[in-house]
Formats: sequence, structure tokens, C-alpha cells
Amino acid sequence: MHKLRNRLGPLRVLDAVHRGGGVGRAAELLHITPSAVSHQLRRLESDLGVRLVQKNGRDIGFTTAGTELAIQAAQLFDQLESVLAKAGEAGANPRIRVKVIPSLAIKWLMPRLGSLYAQHDNIDIEVATVARADDTDLHNADFVVRRGNGNWPGLRADLLFPDELVLACAPSLAERLRTPQDVLGETLLNSMIAPDCWDRWLLSTGLAANSGTRFLSLANAVLCLQAAADGLGIAVTQRAYITQDFATGQLVQPLAHSARSGDGYYLVSDPARAATLPFSTFANWMIGQK
Repeated sequence: MHKLRNRLGPLRVLDAVHRGGGVGRAAELLHITPSAVSHQLRRLESDLGVRLVQKNGRDIGFTTAGTELAIQAAQLFDQLESVLAKAGEAGANPRIRVKVIPSLAIKWLMPRLGSLYAQHDNIDIEVATVARADDTDLHNADFVVRRGNGNWPGLRADLLFPDELVLACAPSLAERLRTPQDVLGETLLNSMIAPDCWDRWLLSTGLAANSGTRFLSLANAVLCLQAAADGLGIAVTQRAYITQDFATGQLVQPLAHSARSGDGYYLVSDPARAATLPFSTFANWMIGQK
């Protein structure tokens, strides 16, 4: 071990000569004199008992053994630089980048972030939104919340909540709803981000929209829920989004029926990255939310 450590300096010089193409350039890169470069090379040759460099005009060239050693040393130094960069990244508390659909960000994630910061005040979160819940792209993100079956090869997927659609409306409107068939006589608030939700809920009851069904299409589930609270119609949305709205009584679930697809909403990440701090801290917190 001590011999290896004693040779790291000369090996770094050998690497600089190889990368720089000569003694003079290596001296500039290492901020030492050319004679010091030559001295370190001679020392390494003496320790190893093998010729590494040879005179080549006004500079030096590498022997076969010297070339092989320089190439391998360069690879090892590159790996060491990568390890040090990752260590520095963790120590600097890197920003955790999360991608979710807007309704999940507003109705599920944001109300819970306060507890994360209360427990871990050194974590820095950046939340970006995507247009679809089945977005599979981890580009420019450390985590994505994605709807599906959780089976994405090469990725880690942790279940946050099941895909369960329920109805929500103002208490005054709920009085008119006794059966799923009654729903078709009301205005159905439809999210343009998830336009199939009403079809899925109705199909699970054995019903389908018809030519007389009235729809009011809005940009996302958040607007649909606000419109429902204002008495404009019935929204269909993920049960996980409206726990607080039900608790306050602003919205009610007029019918007990829910539509489960068997899929879920998963926190998706690269397994290696999710295992390092502070990413593992964030992942464990997200998985623990109810």
C-alpha cells in the first residue's frame, strides 16, 4: 500500500507527459519544472525496474511498456476523478429534480412537502411538470412519478398509491345522485390531460357516455376539482388527490363506487442514483407518504 501511494506522484507525471505529448507540456500542466518531470520519470523507472521512456529528438517518447502503463494510469485517474466528483456532489447537497403531472404536483406533492423540509432542511427540490402520467423520460430529472404496472426494466419503481378513480362534487349536487345512471344527467368535468378517465369510470359501472352526455373540458384535474367545488358539475379523479378536500367537506364523494385499473402511480428512478444521499432520503420520504 505504501509503495503504491509513493508512486502516485510519479504516475501522475507519467500521465501528464502522455496526455500533454511531452515533458514541456507536462511541466506546464503540473506547474513544475521540466527537470522535475524528468526526475519523477527516472524515479518511477527505478522503482519498477523497467524502461518507460526513451529519447525522441529534443523530447522523449514512450517504450511499449511505458505506453501501456500510461494508458492504464489514465483510465484509473479518470475513474478516481469520477468518484471524487460524485463525493463532492453529495457533499454539496445537489438539487433533486422531480417530474410529475400538474394535478399530482398541486393536489398530492405540494401539500406534503412541508413535512419533508421539516425533517430535512438541507434538501433542495426542483419540481417540473409533464403532460402525461405515462411519461417514461428520466432526462433532466432524478425522479419521475409515472402511472403503470411498475415493470420498467433497468429502473427502480416504488408504488406511491394505486390508480383509483372516484367521483367528486359539491355537497348540494351529491343529493341528486343515487346510482351511477344518475351521473349521465349531470355535467361531467373532463381533464384534457387525462381524457379517458370518465370512460374508464363509466365502463367500470357498465355504462357509457351517449350523445346527450354533457362534458365540460378543462386543462387538468385541478381545474376540474375547482369547478366541481363551485357546483359546475362532477369531477372524476384519483382518490389520492382529494383526501384533504373530502376531509374539509368542500367536496364529497357522491357514490361509493371506484374504478381500479390494477396499475399505480410509481416513483421511478435510476437504481444507482436513488441509492445515494440525498436521493435515497427523498425516495424513502416519498414512499412513506399516505
